[in-house]
Amino acid sequence: MDYELILRAGDPRLYHVAVVLATLAGGWMIRRDSRSWACSPRQRVGVIAAVAIFGLIGCAIPAYVVGGPVEELAWTRWIAPKTILGGLLFGFVGAAVYKRLAKVSVETSDGFARGACLMMLIGRLGCIARHCCFGVRVSSGIGFDFGDGSPRVPVQAIEAVVVFGLFVVLHTLHRKNLLADRRLFVLFASYGCARFLLEFLREPVAGSWLGIGAYQWLALLLAGVGVHQIHARSRVPEVRLA
Repeated sequence: MDYELILRAGDPRLYHVAVVLATLAGGWMIRRDSRSWACSPRQRVGVIAAVAIFGLIGCAIPAYVVGGPVEELAWTRWIAPKTILGGLLFGFVGAAVYKRLAKVSVETSDGFARGACLMMLIGRLGCIARHCCFGVRVSSGIGFDFGDGSPRVPVQAIEAVVVFGLFVVLHTLHRKNLLADRRLFVLFASYGCARFLLEFLREPVAGSWLGIGAYQWLALLLAGVGVHQIHARSRVPEVRLA
């Protein structure tokens, strides 16, 4: 496998266009959904900014520790490979840190659910154009040649379909006001599980531990956070005596 050859066969310009569109569209939706937060405009901007800053850091950090070609690229290129898994996890941490420091007690997670999913969807379309995140080799005639002469599973397109389905679900939950304060974590749990399975179709470009790839461990962590938060937020609060 020639990782660099496959990347060179892609179109980085379309990838960058997709990233910009993902940021604008997802950011617009987050700004719109955040209007329901019972906090001041300054606090609202602070929460969103914290998520954005921590999310960007989280997207980049895993590449430096996962091993394989991805880590090699991370240490030799100015702009390292990114992963949405780290972005989602760090963004969640960023919101928690800011809210504690700024003493913001209102629930804000639902405001990020649809926007984050929309960003992921458009961003994955950019991966199709860029040829990154490519799939494993398959029999000739049923795969896609990403530039190295080998037919491969178009796993980016498959993931885009999955994320589109998640967006439809989240949009429906939002419109009907179902699973309040848990919608973001439905995304975490669902995408984490889906991504764990999709990684079996993706060419290994990072290290592994106990036979499970580095990005699969991140996916399991994301799913675990999602399941834990859904469970914790679904419990009936105890009745307190005055």
